[in-house]
Amino acid sequence: MAEVVTEQWIQIQHLEQALHLAQRRALQDQRQRYMRCSFLKFFNDLSERHLPKMLGALEYYSFGKGSTIKYYMSQALQQLRRFYSAIKKYHHQLQGFIKQEMRRNEFTAAFVNDELVFFLASALITFPVLGAWMVLSSQFS
Repeated sequence: MAEVVTEQWIQIQHLEQALHLAQRRALQDQRQRYMRCSFLKFFNDLSERHLPKMLGALEYYSFGKGSTIKYYMSQALQQLRRFYSAIKKYHHQLQGFIKQEMRRNEFTAAFVNDELVFFLASALITFPVLGAWMVLSSQFS
């Protein structure tokens, strides 16, 4: 009986290890899929390298420690990270949807190519954000 339990325990450990490797591979594939898109590469580079440097310099020279502006800047940065993760998640899905809808329409079917679909998906993501920015900036200026 002890041998059967030992054998089953070994099998469980092997299955857990295989599951962990499969999850790691899936995450790695997802990251590679995101990095194929130049739009997402740009935002990834911006959010991981340049934005923290800029905010660090801005905080050092302007806000000091314990400032209320520091709290609001951290909240804005957190919202920006959430927005970027949503962009990464849905940009490829949006491209697929646009391509499918363009192929269904007889007038736009001839224009379907990867560059146009990429541009339209990027515009659908970017223009509402820019519009909201323009409305908010006009309210405070």
